[in-house]
This record gives sequence, C-alpha cells and structure tokens, in this order.
Amino acid sequence: MTQKTILVTAANGTVGSALVGFLLDQGFNVNALVRNTESETARELEKRGAKIFKGDFDDIPSLQKASQGIWGVFVNGLPVFGTLDELRHNTNVINAAKEAGAKFGVYMSVTLADIKDQFPNFGPEHPNYKYWQSKYGTEKALENAGFDYWTILRPGIFMNTFFGPVAAILWPIFQKQHTILSPLPPSATQSLIDPDDIARYAAAAFADPDTFNGLAIDLSGEEITLDDFAKLVIDITGIDIKVEHVSREEAASRGVPEIINWWYDWKTALNYHIDYERLKQFPIRPTTSEEYVKNHKDDIIKFLSS
Repeated sequence: MTQKTILVTAANGTVGSALVGFLLDQGFNVNALVRNTESETARELEKRGAKIFKGDFDDIPSLQKASQGIWGVFVNGLPVFGTLDELRHNTNVINAAKEAGAKFGVYMSVTLADIKDQFPNFGPEHPNYKYWQSKYGTEKALENAGFDYWTILRPGIFMNTFFGPVAAILWPIFQKQHTILSPLPPSATQSLIDPDDIARYAAAAFADPDTFNGLAIDLSGEEITLDDFAKLVIDITGIDIKVEHVSREEAASRGVPEIINWWYDWKTALNYHIDYERLKQFPIRPTTSEEYVKNHKDDIIKFLSS
C-alpha cells in the first residue's frame, strides 16, 4: 500500500516541525514547506526523512510543486497584523493542495475565531479586525474547499509565549527583569497549551480522519493564573520571578500591548471557556504547565539568564 503524503506548511516553526516528526513516526511521507532550506531545522527534518521544499505563500508555483502527490495538508500561515495577507496566503495553500488532489485539510486557527463577530466594540475599525478576519476567513475557506475531510484546531496561548521572541512583545520586561507585567486581575486565568500538543492533535487527525472530520476543536492543556504559573517556574528553575499586577494605563506606559486586555475583555463578556470534558474524547493527554516547564527547564533557564 502506498504511503500517504502530508504537506506541512511553515514546517520550520514550532508546531510545524513537531508535526513533521510525529507524522514520520506514524509512517506518513512528509513534504515540508520552508522559506530557508539551509536552516538548522530544515536540515534536521530532512535527516529524519522529510522531503524539503523551498516555498513562499505568495509564490503559487512553489506551493503547487510542494503539493504534488499529497493526500493531506496542514495549513499554518503566519499573521501579518494590519493586513489580510494571512487569509490570502492560507487560501493559496488550500487551493494548491486541492488542485493537486489532496483529500484532507487541517488548519491551525485560534480560540474565539468562530465568535469574533460577538466581540464587544469590534468592527472594521478595530486594530485587530483583519487578524480575526484572516483566521475566520481561512476556517470558512477550508470548510468550503471540497476536501473529503477537514479539521480545524483552535489552540489557546502557547506555553512558549513566555520564553521566546513573542515574550518581548507581550511581556516586555520579563526576560531581563524577571517580572511579568499584568493588567489583568490576579484571578484571571490563561488557557495555555504546549505547542507540541497541537501537533499531536493534527497528527492524530491525519491518522484517523473519520473521527476528526468536520470538527473544530478548541485546544488547551489547562487554565492557570499568571501567579501560579510564575510559582511553577520558580519552583522548577530556581529563578525568582514575579507577577506585578498594574493598571491598564501603567501597563500600556511600560510597553504591554492592548491585545492582552482585548482578549480578556472578549472572553469575559462572552463567558468563553474551553470545553475540557470534550477534549477527553480525543487520544491526546494534554501537557500541563508544570510538565512543560520541567521538560524545557534548561531552555527556560537559558532564556531568563541571557
């Protein structure tokens, strides 16, 4: 029997690279689409058995080349804030995959995408309007593409958000001063997920399309307050960090972006919660925050010590 081939876009990213590994372990062939074929990640994926394709989401021929012979596609475009570029890029991938004969499309969206029109004070003038239009627009494009199977994954906040490049935007003084500035009340929880778990859900979907077909699944490992998360990091790494709860005005004056407030306000207004009971029906055991910090202890210490 011929092995099925999956096209993984943004394969050099955190979720994409993990997914490539899981798919190869399950016996799939993988076409890995990357911008830089000479990157360390791309070379490692090639050593593991993936077929590497250099591509650009705006370069249709490169997408068509990477899509030849595939059975499934993982759609994972990157946000380009203030534009609808992500929607265009994802639509290009979906169209190329479908034209090549793909039967299954999986898209990594984001929590709340399906209810964005219910956000208070939200509309075309909102700074994040095009971000949400791109996410939801891609969901509809995938549903309507005509694949035999489709699945939408809507993850919460990546656990590595605190310990990588995004931290400089969301938590601007965390790396250097070991302080998380929060304009949210101490009781506010974050829906955190290990990026590898997102890849595990995607791999499970490709392995069992009938179970995952037609589903949009909100993903999270657990709900946790920033104070409890900080305590985990202290206990496991031995590095003293703290959460400083400040007013929204002070947070903004110290570089914390307004997006943190928007997400909290929208979740609160809509009484939005992850359905953890539903997640138990899928064959993935979520990684807890404690497990994530333990698994990445050395990298976290390096991040906070640099």
